[in-house]
Amino acid sequence: MSKIQHLEKRKQEASLKSERRMKTEAKPSEGTEKGQGSEEEGMFQIGKMRYVHVSSFKGKVLVDIREFYVDKEGDMKPGRKGIGLSGEQWNQLKEIVPEVDAALKKL
Repeated sequence: MSKIQHLEKRKQEASLKSERRMKTEAKPSEGTEKGQGSEEEGMFQIGKMRYVHVSSFKGKVLVDIREFYVDKEGDMKPGRKGIGLSGEQWNQLKEIVPEVDAALKKL
């Protein structure tokens, strides 16, 4: 393979990675606004790369609030920063929301 062919191939690969990255970043929030999500995917965007994800693991329902990142291949992956709540913990959190709101207003 000549140098020119090699360079052209590298340009194409870089372009494909860039396209994949843009599609991956846009995919979870396509057609949604901040704070809304797709029930079909069970993911709801709450920030630039932060999502609430509802899933089932080992027969238990989880509400996962997590920060995501884009890997070298351009795929979106869950990061280490986040928390998984059981259904019971999620309900407890919802019950104390007014108290949390009140604390926020005091600051």
